[in-house]
Amino acid sequence: MVARPLAAVVEAFASGASSLAEVESVTGLDHDIVSAAVDHLVRAGRIEAKLLTVGCPSGGCSGCALAASDGAPACSPQASVPGRRGLVALSLRPVHPVQGRPAE
Repeated sequence: MVARPLAAVVEAFASGASSLAEVESVTGLDHDIVSAAVDHLVRAGRIEAKLLTVGCPSGGCSGCALAASDGAPACSPQASVPGRRGLVALSLRPVHPVQGRPAE
């Protein structure tokens, strides 16, 4: 068991891990722990999460593989609400050297 899962996840990203699966492999942490750690680090501002948009299918939003089950677009401003799917880019934010907080 990893004693400091948040630190292990940050270190994995800092060392070049590029997916949650890779973080799981590097740290030995369970998927649920990695997912919870990333969610916490995003809320804390240590990791930035950006929804990536993709080109639209000719059939519109209802034909999009990323659309929510209700057919709502994954690329709308409301796309961050629960139930929306899509590709998300995670990036580690630099820590302010004095206060130990993420830089603005």
